[in-house]
Amino acid sequence: MFIGIHHVALVVSDPEAAMRYYGAVAGLQRLPDSTARLVSPGHEGLLACGSPPFDQYLLAGRNGFLEILSPRGTAIAPNGEGNPINRPGIRHFCVQNNDCSILEAAVLSNGGSLIAPPLDLGTGNQYAYARDPEGNIIEIEGLPYTPASEATWLGHVAIVTRNMDAAIAFYAALFGTVLKSRGQFGPGPQFDRMGGLTDARIEGAWLPAGNMQLELWQFHTPQYPLERGPNALLDPGYSHICLECDQLDQDLARLIDLGGQVISGIMENDAARSVFARDPEGNIIELLELLTGHSSLSIASLASPDVCERIEAGR
Repeated sequence: MFIGIHHVALVVSDPEAAMRYYGAVAGLQRLPDSTARLVSPGHEGLLACGSPPFDQYLLAGRNGFLEILSPRGTAIAPNGEGNPINRPGIRHFCVQNNDCSILEAAVLSNGGSLIAPPLDLGTGNQYAYARDPEGNIIEIEGLPYTPASEATWLGHVAIVTRNMDAAIAFYAALFGTVLKSRGQFGPGPQFDRMGGLTDARIEGAWLPAGNMQLELWQFHTPQYPLERGPNALLDPGYSHICLECDQLDQDLARLIDLGGQVISGIMENDAARSVFARDPEGNIIELLELLTGHSSLSIASLASPDVCERIEAGR
């Protein structure tokens, strides 16, 4: 059974700058390097012989983790305009707070930028897409109905798909969950402005994923041009999402039955077992099972793993 989204992984050139940025914007705290290695036993097994050595860091939030990967001696050009919001793949994660202006100020004072200033799309919430110092996208969102005392949390991880029906079917069956909502958005000036697009017509869907949500988007217009093959683990930008589970073998078998493809063997250390696979569109998924005695590395050990559920219940 899947417990939730343990972490999303991001490949950057300057990990220290990235950790400062995400510490300030998302309230994430760096954990000891030994913890990062314990949580990810499968990385070495996925990299081919001759791949560059890399450093890895793990940052903890109130209800989820961010993994930073950085190839040593390899310069990564900023994504900038080469990383638009409608590009298929793992596209962003969302940071939420009662007050979006707090998040906006943190972005701008820590080397980030905004595609557009925060705006209301008709829900009463404030939304903006931000970029970190290397151009990677996050969403910042202000939910004014939440208590001001509620510290910043992670709301969702977003994947852009070319086939919404297939993506929903795969992830709903993989998580064993039911679609929460689905809708059509745009065209309209607000949606264009927020994403930096023209004549955007979008479909969105949201699936519960334990400690947060999985958000799926399909851009019917404008569509990003078809690209080369699937990304590799250390390609710049979002590398993979890691799903924590308590029965790795059974969950891996279900992923395969649903059309996923395994791309590594099962790797194990003293703390965890993990394996890498791809979803039907090629996005990398890591499955992680923590072993007995290492519950401190789990989602359940975080300060508020149920924060998304509590916020939704109190809306």
